[in-house]
Amino acid sequence: MADRIANRVGGIRQFRSIQTLRALAALGVVAFHAEGNVATYGWATHFFHQISRFGEIGVDVFFVISGFVMVLVTHDKPPGVASAKAFIVARIARVVPLYWALTSLFIVLLLVVPGAFGNASLNVGHAVASYLFFPWLNWIHVTAPVVGVGWTLNYEMWFYGVFAVSMCLTRYRLLAVAAFLAVMSALHFVHTGGVAFSFYTNPIVMEFVFGTLVGWVYATGRAVPIAVAAAIVVSILAAGKVFAPALSDMNRFLVFGLPAFAVVVAGLSLENKLRWNAWLELVGDSSYSLYLTHVFSVPVCVKLLQIFDRQHRMPGDLVCVVVVLASVAVGLASYQWLEGPMNRMGKRLIRRARATAEPVRN
Repeated sequence: MADRIANRVGGIRQFRSIQTLRALAALGVVAFHAEGNVATYGWATHFFHQISRFGEIGVDVFFVISGFVMVLVTHDKPPGVASAKAFIVARIARVVPLYWALTSLFIVLLLVVPGAFGNASLNVGHAVASYLFFPWLNWIHVTAPVVGVGWTLNYEMWFYGVFAVSMCLTRYRLLAVAAFLAVMSALHFVHTGGVAFSFYTNPIVMEFVFGTLVGWVYATGRAVPIAVAAAIVVSILAAGKVFAPALSDMNRFLVFGLPAFAVVVAGLSLENKLRWNAWLELVGDSSYSLYLTHVFSVPVCVKLLQIFDRQHRMPGDLVCVVVVLASVAVGLASYQWLEGPMNRMGKRLIRRARATAEPVRN
């Protein structure tokens, strides 16, 4: 049964539930931003908001999934610099090419068509920081790179760096990562600092730790039973109702992070119990492209619809659906013709570099 439900990619089991959750997380984020853009341009929505308002949690689901996956891909790797180097090179090859390409496209558009993205403006320091995944205030004084949604990638790279260092130092890498990020998060509550300090001590990074806990369970050959997953979901929902804290940087890892953790645990517990949708899995495969490209596709699509419907006769809910579907199409195209080829090229370069670095045996 397991062989039918999940296949293996590079020797690592690919969970169909995780791919589906990736799709839903990306679609949620796109819906969240689409509804905001559609409302800004004057269409009124009646039902779509009931879906899109939950979309922001997609980011937190991505963080939990990231922690889960990083444990799986490194579980059998021995501690040491060689393992850490292989890990960080693989992550850079996976994340950087498409992100840099779209960052460059954004910058070119700002230079050629300055008003293409509202009041966005170009700053050299900001652009360099964006390429380096370093936190920087953008043109509206929000800590975000040129491609706004890339703030999550800054956290991803921070997590990868911490994870890689722990691989160098100890075999108990998960404990080391959890302890370090917990201490850094605690500093956020006791000290105020600049942009970088506030960014790197944001407790949202604990969502990666939530994912590593689930990853450890599955990497050691176990699984979360449905009953346990249900108990976790109910407990977290009940706690949310009881405490119901206001969303902020200080407690997002609780308000959104714990429900995201529950969603991932629930999905994994159903891995062998459901017939997963192939279309959603395809969207899950392209979720990275969808997440990044919707920064372009959503506003462009809304502006085109504005040209054809200046009187706003189209229902706002329909406009939102069209924008989301158009963004999915762009994301799939990006995955097929940009992300996929870039990933394959990166893997070839890594293999070639490793082959060159290996000593010649007589």
